[in-house]
Amino acid sequence: MECLVCRGGIGDSALEFWGVTICQRCQDRLMDLTVDQPEYESYLSAMRDLWQKRFQAARDRRLKDGDSL
Repeated sequence: MECLVCRGGIGDSALEFWGVTICQRCQDRLMDLTVDQPEYESYLSAMRDLWQKRFQAARDRRLKDGDSL
Protein backbone atom coordinates (compact mmCIF):
# COMPACT_ATOMS: atom_id res chain seq x y z
CA MET A 1 0.00 0.00 0.00
CA GLU A 2 1.21 3.53 -0.65
CA CYS A 3 0.54 6.91 0.92
CA LEU A 4 -2.11 9.04 -0.78
CA VAL A 5 0.03 12.16 -0.45
CA CYS A 6 3.69 11.19 -0.92
CA ARG A 7 3.14 7.85 -2.73
CA GLY A 8 5.75 6.33 -0.42
CA GLY A 9 5.55 3.14 1.55
CA ILE A 10 3.40 2.87 4.64
CA GLY A 11 4.98 2.13 8.00
CA ASP A 12 3.40 0.69 11.13
CA SER A 13 1.33 3.76 11.92
CA ALA A 14 -0.94 5.15 9.23
CA LEU A 15 -4.36 6.71 8.82
CA GLU A 16 -6.61 4.55 6.68
CA PHE A 17 -10.04 5.50 5.33
CA TRP A 18 -12.11 4.93 2.16
CA GLY A 19 -9.50 2.45 0.98
CA VAL A 20 -6.59 4.91 1.02
CA THR A 21 -3.79 5.44 3.52
CA ILE A 22 -1.82 8.45 4.70
CA CYS A 23 1.58 7.69 6.24
CA GLN A 24 2.56 9.01 9.65
CA ARG A 25 5.04 11.48 8.18
CA CYS A 26 2.38 13.06 5.94
CA GLN A 27 -0.13 13.09 8.80
CA ASP A 28 2.32 14.97 10.97
CA ARG A 29 3.16 17.39 8.17
CA LEU A 30 -0.51 17.95 7.39
CA MET A 31 -1.17 18.96 10.99
CA ASP A 32 1.60 21.61 10.87
CA LEU A 33 1.00 22.85 7.33
CA THR A 34 -0.20 26.39 6.67
CA VAL A 35 -1.76 27.78 3.51
CA ASP A 36 1.26 29.90 2.62
CA GLN A 37 3.69 26.94 2.50
CA PRO A 38 4.69 25.62 -0.95
CA GLU A 39 3.64 22.00 -0.36
CA TYR A 40 0.13 23.00 0.78
CA GLU A 41 -1.12 22.73 -2.80
CA SER A 42 0.08 19.13 -3.16
CA TYR A 43 -1.76 18.10 0.01
CA LEU A 44 -4.86 19.92 -1.15
CA SER A 45 -4.66 18.24 -4.55
CA ALA A 46 -4.39 14.76 -2.99
CA MET A 47 -7.47 15.39 -0.84
CA ARG A 48 -9.37 16.86 -3.78
CA ASP A 49 -8.61 13.79 -5.90
CA LEU A 50 -9.82 11.52 -3.10
CA TRP A 51 -13.12 13.40 -2.78
CA GLN A 52 -13.65 13.46 -6.54
CA LYS A 53 -13.07 9.71 -6.83
CA ARG A 54 -15.40 9.06 -3.92
CA PHE A 55 -18.09 11.29 -5.40
CA GLN A 56 -17.76 9.75 -8.88
CA ALA A 57 -17.90 6.20 -7.51
CA ALA A 58 -20.98 7.00 -5.44
CA ARG A 59 -22.66 8.64 -8.41
CA ASP A 60 -21.79 5.80 -10.77
CA ARG A 61 -22.98 3.12 -8.40
CA ARG A 62 -25.76 5.17 -6.84
CA LEU A 63 -24.69 4.17 -3.37
CA LYS A 64 -27.06 4.65 -0.49
CA ASP A 65 -25.93 6.31 2.74
CA GLY A 66 -23.78 3.90 4.71
CA ASP A 67 -22.75 1.77 1.70
CA SER A 68 -19.03 1.34 1.25
CA LEU A 69 -17.12 1.49 -1.98
